[in-house]
Amino acid sequence: MTEPDLLNQAISNAYDETPYVSNAISHSAPGQLRAVAHLFGHAAPPLDQARVLEIGCAAGGNLLPFAAAHPDAKIVGVDLSSAQVSEGRQVIERLGLRNIELLAMSLTDITPDFGQFDYIITHGVYSWIPAEVREGLMRVCRENLAPAGVAYISYNTYPGWKVSEVVRDALVLGTFGASTSAEKLTKAREILSMLEHGTAESNAQAIAIRHLAQHLRSQPNHYLQHEYLEAVNSPCYFLEFVAQAQQHGLAYLADAMPETSISTNYGNHVAAHHQQVSQGFDRAVREQFLDIAIGRQFRRSLLVHAEQAANALEQPEASGFADMHFTALLDLAPSGAADAPQDEHRYQGRTGKTLTTSDPGLIALVDRLRLAWPATVPFSELRSLVRPHAAGLSEEDLDTTIYVHLVTLLNMGALQYRLEPAPYQDKISAKPRLIPGLATLLATQQTQLGAYNLWHQTLNPPTDEIIKFVMGRLDGKQTLVTLRNQLRTALAANKLRHPSGQSVKNATNLDAIAQDLLKQVLANLQKMAVLH
Repeated sequence: MTEPDLLNQAISNAYDETPYVSNAISHSAPGQLRAVAHLFGHAAPPLDQARVLEIGCAAGGNLLPFAAAHPDAKIVGVDLSSAQVSEGRQVIERLGLRNIELLAMSLTDITPDFGQFDYIITHGVYSWIPAEVREGLMRVCRENLAPAGVAYISYNTYPGWKVSEVVRDALVLGTFGASTSAEKLTKAREILSMLEHGTAESNAQAIAIRHLAQHLRSQPNHYLQHEYLEAVNSPCYFLEFVAQAQQHGLAYLADAMPETSISTNYGNHVAAHHQQVSQGFDRAVREQFLDIAIGRQFRRSLLVHAEQAANALEQPEASGFADMHFTALLDLAPSGAADAPQDEHRYQGRTGKTLTTSDPGLIALVDRLRLAWPATVPFSELRSLVRPHAAGLSEEDLDTTIYVHLVTLLNMGALQYRLEPAPYQDKISAKPRLIPGLATLLATQQTQLGAYNLWHQTLNPPTDEIIKFVMGRLDGKQTLVTLRNQLRTALAANKLRHPSGQSVKNATNLDAIAQDLLKQVLANLQKMAVLH
């Protein structure tokens, strides 16, 4: 066997022995890639009948949400690990999905005859494969990407990974000679304890090393194994990645999270100095300077064929929002100060960032989007919402105002946007049901594929008995009254305990208690985006 073959075999064995939990990766969703491409002036193919290839698919967890929502799409996943592919095939069979196929094979065996794909997704692969295989990945993106297609590749980056590399070196050194993954992980956790508690104050990297070691000690074994203990982990500078793409006839379009490439999102001091230093350089160098300024560790780059890039934009064009549908992951938060104006509203996103405003137009827009979740609102409706608060503005200026509001939400990581409406209703159905495939997936009780919603987000399976009881009955046939009665009967029979921990079987208001619990459960499930 050649050296690359030996490395491929070592990688395959590692994933067979310690499977990676196969989750949905929201920023790699074809709908996200298509929407981001649109903002940068590139018209990626529609989703309904899209051809999607994922390289390094594990058990297919990142493909299931798209397959469940787009029955006419063609979806293929390939992975070196035959064990993970086998597990994924079994789950797919139980889900009854006929539009997805998983194959145990090396990406280097993919030829032009394998077919053309509108979206090629490669998450958590590029940095963990030998140099020859990385060249093969770029070749596949060139040869198998449809003319207007988009390829997504994530990878570890310098300079952020410099400290991580120190920790990885220590772990590799400390686990040398371990014969099994279990032994290797035990030794690795001992090394992490030393790094967290035994790093000298005189070490200039001490704070960063301790912080990372503490973080890694809390991570599951599969993450530690495959992120830090694999035979290959080769971070690169962004400019190196762009250069390799260019050598294969590909061009960088954007980051899958475009807000991460905007310097003002890291503070005015960063933006001012970044603008000064990077002035006169091309886009790739400007983004590299930003990576240096913020210590970026990870990128999610979108590539297109080089000939397509001629018409693409260097910066996202907010006017592209006019064709889209939106929702927002925001909660109304308490006011930040006791003397805050009465008309002031404060919102908090899932990332912890907050938005405080007294602008009635922005408030109307934010409230509509956050309450619509997980459904989406078209841009035309946003015009109607903001118009009463924008008297005297021309239609063009009104649109510009809405663009500014949407960019504000985008920059705080709260905006969800798509060219197609999300497959959800903004009100709970009279006969609620779970999204396609989820009930069956949860019933399999397997551990290699994560639960998901149709926004391509990974979910933690519910552990609460009442939530599990209700979810098990959401088949689209039971009315809300029937569900309440079933819940009431279970509470009366002491088969379920009230969240307070007290038995309520003899309560005189059991109907009201069951109704209130059902309302809470359905609201939580709606927030999780698992009701269809």
